[in-house]
Amino acid sequence: MAFSTDSDLTAIIPDILSLGIASFADEHAKAEADIKREIRIKWWTTTNYSGELDGTLLTDAQWTRANAYLVLWKYALPKLTNWGEEDRFQRMIDHYRGMYNEELASVFADGIEYDRDNDGIVSEAEKSKTMATRLNR
Repeated sequence: MAFSTDSDLTAIIPDILSLGIASFADEHAKAEADIKREIRIKWWTTTNYSGELDGTLLTDAQWTRANAYLVLWKYALPKLTNWGEEDRFQRMIDHYRGMYNEELASVFADGIEYDRDNDGIVSEAEKSKTMATRLNR
């Protein structure tokens, strides 16, 4: 299951599913893969954890808003624009790109929840922040 669903999109843009595309299910999965790649690049390498990132140990709800914004920016709205003269969808693409970047930065700053011991509970020790000014070795 992806971090977000079409209902998360309709919470942001109520008429998104009435504009000619009935579902963005595949796009939610693509966006989740994109976010997990960013997590691996920006966070996982700073944790000193061994092995590969296990995406199932992330707290899905922590990424819902970012995933929905990414679906809108990168996948849904580009399908709806005519790419001619600037239209409403092109302005929305720019807006949701910014919203995605802000949300992603907020989650990273707040601390990524990763249930490293896989016990179903994310303790404070399993919630770590990225420190841009700190060198982790």
